[in-house]
Amino acid sequence: MKKVFFPVLLMLASLSASGAVSVRTSIDVQAEVSTSVRIYVDGKDVTNGMISLKLEDKSGYMTGITPDFQFIGNASAVSLSLTSPANRSLVSENGDEMLLNTAWVKPGGGDVSTSYPFNNLPVYPSLSEVPPNSGIKVRFTSAARSETYPLGVYSGTYEVIVTPSV
Repeated sequence: MKKVFFPVLLMLASLSASGAVSVRTSIDVQAEVSTSVRIYVDGKDVTNGMISLKLEDKSGYMTGITPDFQFIGNASAVSLSLTSPANRSLVSENGDEMLLNTAWVKPGGGDVSTSYPFNNLPVYPSLSEVPPNSGIKVRFTSAARSETYPLGVYSGTYEVIVTPSV
């Protein structure tokens, strides 16, 4: 009797399972990718960070040029603007001011005033795709000759603002 009962039980279990009705629900998946650009200097990500530049006396003026800025991301291009400290000046520990003139140094050479945004700079998908010497730099030059400023260490913070184009 046990031998007959077990197969009948299996058959009843499979019949009840085949009589079950499956149900389902759908999952609607979306991913919105927004424009993203990172700023690189000397192969390092400096996005929302800081780089340092020390001006040196050259031809009687305090001057310095940043390394190349490269832009990595999914934007088609970027525009740059430069904000300066109060009065476009560096300030010494004694409160003396050094007025600076600033300029964008275009890839391949040539200066353009930072009074206006620099538009349509290329954005690359990765650092390995950035051509050599293709970044933009910023030149800082004292407005007056070095010897006209009182002795001291002058400092101030400029900010490069990068606006991506879609």
